Order: sequence, then C-alpha cells, then structure tokens
Amino acid sequence: MRERFPGAIVLSDAVALGSVAEGFDAAIVDGLLEDESWDRWLLQRVHRVLRLGAPIVVVVPPLTSLASAIDLRFLLYASNRLLARAVQRLWPGFELPGPVRRRYHLPWLIRKMESLGYTAVQPGAGWPQASRSPLLPWLAQRSSVVACKASSVAGRQGRSWPDAQAHLQWYAKHYAPIPASRDAWLSVFPELRRVTPCELDPSEWRGARVLVLSPHPDDELIGCGGTLCRLGSAGAKLTILQATDGCRLQSLRELARSRRKSVRQEEAAHVASKLGAELVVWREEDTRLRCSAALMAKLAHLMRDVRPTHVFAPFLGDRHADHRALSDILAGALPMAGVEPQILQYEVWSLSPANLYCDITACVETLEDLMLLYEYAMRVDDFVHFCQNRNLARALELTKRHAYVEAFLATTSAEYQALAARSPSMA
Repeated sequence: MRERFPGAIVLSDAVALGSVAEGFDAAIVDGLLEDESWDRWLLQRVHRVLRLGAPIVVVVPPLTSLASAIDLRFLLYASNRLLARAVQRLWPGFELPGPVRRRYHLPWLIRKMESLGYTAVQPGAGWPQASRSPLLPWLAQRSSVVACKASSVAGRQGRSWPDAQAHLQWYAKHYAPIPASRDAWLSVFPELRRVTPCELDPSEWRGARVLVLSPHPDDELIGCGGTLCRLGSAGAKLTILQATDGCRLQSLRELARSRRKSVRQEEAAHVASKLGAELVVWREEDTRLRCSAALMAKLAHLMRDVRPTHVFAPFLGDRHADHRALSDILAGALPMAGVEPQILQYEVWSLSPANLYCDITACVETLEDLMLLYEYAMRVDDFVHFCQNRNLARALELTKRHAYVEAFLATTSAEYQALAARSPSMA
C-alpha cells in the first residue's frame, strides 16, 4: 500500500481511527464488518472521521445467500450466538467466546447505520466523481452494498430537527422501560407528578463546589455530562467519585483480570482531565456495590473534605442495583457529613419527575467526544445516540422546543433523605 500510494495513511488496526483527525471525503468498508467483534462501534468510529455529507460504501456478505449455508465459520458463529441467548435467560452475564463471522440482513444494517447518523442514499446522486466509478457495480456483483452519507447531530451543522411528535412517540416506544421506571416510582410519590421544571443557569454556579457520584465510569457523562461541561466552563469546581471499577463489560472479557480492573479507571481519569475535574475512585466491584456503614462513612469523609454545595447522584428510581446502592449510601452519609448540599438526581436507566433542566445544545458535540473516550463501554452500547435521543425527547417534553437538555430532580438534603427512606427498591 505504501509503495502504490505514497500519500496514504496505513493503519494496522481499525480502532486507530480515533487518532486520525482528518475529515475524509469518502470511505469504503469492504470485508471488515463480518469479522469485527464490535461492528457497530467500527461504523461509529468511521462516522467520526468523515466530513459532513461524505459518502460511505459498506460491503457485507448477505444473510440470505447460498454461501451462508455452507460457510462453516458463519454456522459456528450463528450456533454460538443462539446457545448464548438461550443460556442468558437464566444467567444474564453468560457469553461464549469464539470467532466472529456474520452475515447481514440489509434492512437491519441500513437501520443500524441510520441510528448512527448516516443517511441512506442512491449511489451516484451528488457523490464525488471518484464514487461514481465502476467500483460500485463491481462491489455489488460480489456482495451486498449499502451506500450512505454521514450527517451530524440533529440541529447542528445544518442538519434538520426531527418532527417533535414523531420523536416523542418513537422514544416512548423504543425506550419504554425507562419512563416506566419513573412511573412506577411515582406511584409512591404522587405529589411529584406535577412539578414545575425550571432552567438551570450555569452562570450562577461560579465558585460552586460540585460533587458527582458515578456508580460506573461513564454514568457521570450519561446522566449529567453536558451540564458538567457548562458548569466547569462557568467556574464551578468539579469532583467526580467513581464508585466501581466497571469490570463486568463483555468488551473486557479478553483482557487479563488485573487489566479489566484498571482500564476503565484510566478512561475515567482521561474524561475527568478533559472536564477539569478532580477524580476520586473507590474501586468497588462492578455489580457488587452495596450500601454499608463503612461506605457511608467513607462518603461522609469525602464530603467533609470537598464541602460540596451541590451533589449530582443517580435518580432514586433507577433500575440498576449499583445506582440505587450509591443513592442509599448518599442518604446515609448526609447526616454525618456536616454539610447540606442541594441534591440533583440525574437520569440514566430511568427518567425522573424533573423540576430542573440544563440546556446543553451548544455543547452536545463536546459531550459526544467525551463519551467516546469510554471506548470499552461504547463498544457494547451506543450511549452517544442513547443520550441524544433522550435529551431531545426531554427538551420537547419540558421546554416544548427542539433542543438538548439534561433533566434533574433537585431537592434539599433533608428532602432527599426523606425520599430515600420511602423509595421502593427498583433493581
């Protein structure tokens, strides 16, 4: 490659795309997705290095071809996945290692690419001259071809907003368990069903001491990352506590145990540095966080040192056991801490009865850049678009306009302790 194309950038690993800053004019992904463990993540990384409107051609082996029935590697992979799904009903963490050899159902792949910010197009129309060569027909003879263009975040760089009502209906259907968790929690607190949302003004937080409680590395960004960007820029002092090591991710399964225990803390340190925040880590085991007197005392000690004026914590109605455990630890630590900060409950696996929101439209792309620093988590789940879809839906619901907002249930320390004492377990 270097001999034939002296000016080419040759990468030995597609993950290295993250270090390529150029805005490429086009991309061809051929013979790669079917053998890539995290194919959605690869397409997402390619999207990051394409300029707005740049075309991408993806060539994949079709699921319905005769070759699928005689490809032993594909049959092994398919049987592996079917067995894993069957066993996961009894043991959710079960995963069979093995080679990857996918075949693709084209409508599924197109929907997946559209969810990542690509727009499906007819090859040829409006494409660069190089893309209208005989290359596309030649590729089409060999495999199935998907042609798309890269687009930006809705409302940014000229991209149009979706229809408001259609997006709210799509979000309610696609993410049904998330608002359902809030509604179940509100059955105990009907008085919070009709709270009035107010907008957070970051300029009023100059000099504020903000403590962020994050159950796992990435929760601080999913729940309040855009708000932290704005508060840091306004002059607030940020401290982030990472409670667990986040070592249970499937994307870490090929790493040594010692590495699994540390790699996500390293990612968290990089994110904290970008935010200008101080990082505190507890290294409790992922999925094993439990409320205890020792951890309540440990958090109270941290709060006495930081003396926060505001604390961001997971919403009490969150369905994840680690999230609820950290909330209970906070409720137990507050009487011992000697401070009475305002508590802002952020949203991850549940919406909240929000009485406060922060408009993060101007920094949504900065938040996306930060989230992609959590590479191992983003390989498994597309939290970038998960947050974009939620934050747009919340803006439409709370402000009745197109924007991106992060929503919170804000209370005094005393009110938070009272809510925690009455909150049912949502795990």
